[in-house]
Amino acid sequence: MSEDTPKQERTNPRWDVVNELYDYVDKGIVDIGEKHKMNFVEISMALIMIEKKIRYEEFRAMLDFNLEQMQEQQKEQQVSDNMYR
Repeated sequence: MSEDTPKQERTNPRWDVVNELYDYVDKGIVDIGEKHKMNFVEISMALIMIEKKIRYEEFRAMLDFNLEQMQEQQKEQQVSDNMYR
């Protein structure tokens, strides 16, 4: 790692928020499962769909971040190319 690159700080998960979301999702699964008499396969399929949605959003966020970095590098390159003209 170069000296110019700032060190990224590690942030720990906010477990209170994680647990609150887990409790909310768990209650929702139980409620909708009982309401529609869902079996474990149907519940599992819904959870897989949610996981795929999360992975898609994660990929999209990483792609957007990388595109921004590439655009910044291109701007810096253009500035350095024109410096000695």
